[in-house]
Amino acid sequence: MDHDTIRAELMYLESLGSRVSGSKTHDQLVEHVKQQWAGFGMRVHEDVLHFDRWSMPAENPDRLRLKIDGRDVEISSVFPYSGITGPLGTEKQLYRLRGPIPRWTKARGRIAVIEVRNREFPFSAVVKTWDRAHAWGKTTMPLLPTTIAGLGLTRARRAGVEAVIFAWRGISPSNAKGQYLPFTLPYQDIPGVFVAGDEAGFVLDAASRGRRATLVLDAVIERDSTMRTIWAAVEGNSAPYETILVVSHSDGTNILEENGHIGLVELARQVVAQPLARTAVFLLTAGHLRIPAVTDHGQATSRWLRDHPQWWAGGPGNRHAVAGLVIEHLGAREYLDDPLKNNYGPTGNPEPELLYASNPQLTALIESEWRTTGQAPRVSAPNPLIQFGEGQSLYLKGIPNIALVTVPQYLLSTEPGDYVDIALLERQINSFARLLQRVDAMSSKEIGTVKVVTPLAKAAAALRAIGILACSSSPWR
Repeated sequence: MDHDTIRAELMYLESLGSRVSGSKTHDQLVEHVKQQWAGFGMRVHEDVLHFDRWSMPAENPDRLRLKIDGRDVEISSVFPYSGITGPLGTEKQLYRLRGPIPRWTKARGRIAVIEVRNREFPFSAVVKTWDRAHAWGKTTMPLLPTTIAGLGLTRARRAGVEAVIFAWRGISPSNAKGQYLPFTLPYQDIPGVFVAGDEAGFVLDAASRGRRATLVLDAVIERDSTMRTIWAAVEGNSAPYETILVVSHSDGTNILEENGHIGLVELARQVVAQPLARTAVFLLTAGHLRIPAVTDHGQATSRWLRDHPQWWAGGPGNRHAVAGLVIEHLGAREYLDDPLKNNYGPTGNPEPELLYASNPQLTALIESEWRTTGQAPRVSAPNPLIQFGEGQSLYLKGIPNIALVTVPQYLLSTEPGDYVDIALLERQINSFARLLQRVDAMSSKEIGTVKVVTPLAKAAAALRAIGILACSSSPWR
């Protein structure tokens, strides 16, 4: 794949900006991919998904503001699908809550302030590797503390809290700005915002003193909004009733999240030109940033798997998916954050690749064919509790898969940046192309199976993660 084509696709993503679920720019990207597939002669199918869409109109800054004792306070980001204040906002006394399980009733009728810490934690607590000698070390991940913090909003609303301000520590303001987090929770019906840096300290102090604040979060809810999942199949020439799923998602926040469609388009072009033995199903899922709207378990691809068992489930009248390739976050550059020095930016290195394989057979295949950074790939293992990215949906259905889902600091940031290394992106797509050819040539026995996910296995994985994370401090304070 030539660099000019890649550069053009990245420039197109940059021109669209944020493409959160159901937005106009999200739909434009879906149509863009649909037309490319159709241009290859592929028959493109659409699943139209309906949901209630929450959004913050960006064109009017007065619809989002925080003022304490007459002083404007900069909001780093909004808790998506948290709530709405209306245009006049809510003016209430601030109340600071402490501890890992806040007593929300203390802040009834007030605006609660919670400190959230972006602490370093052992990534091996949630992601194991097939080779223990290459285990993951410690990292910080904005997704983790914000999601844990967000779990308290339902209790806050039930306790009568008017709104919640999360004072985000351990993260530089430039990293905190525009983070679309957390994104996996249902609508909370209580406004929530994040502040960082000096503003976080100011808000915590004001809350300790019981100052009054006015918060305006004038979001809108569009009832019965829609988004489209698109997919297309290229029939195999000798084993058409066996399928290989090639998956990414269309909704995202920046040119990295999500640019996996570039890989889907290129692999589709190659397969149309030279069909595989098996049928290849190319799937661009919608709803990754609005998972509760499309499924109650797994990732957004779970919805397509539920709606179209004839393409993967096997048995009478159904085709059988023998494997999947999941392509996300291509070409990620590494950014590091030093909040003590307020220093956040690129290191000049690639972000360590989070590359999953469902079993030892696919791990060996990756070690043979994955050539991106000049170093042997670190191959991660899914567990019954979590597999980051859309590959989890396949894993939960017993479909062996290889999935790239690298998680840099800026993954969910709506702020633009120089996030993608074009040469690395090309090498990753070329590696996926080799993997696709190799998987197609392997028998089902050679590809292997996925260990059945049981409630006991989930509990064991959860206890293991809790045990490791217990060595780190809570994100609450």
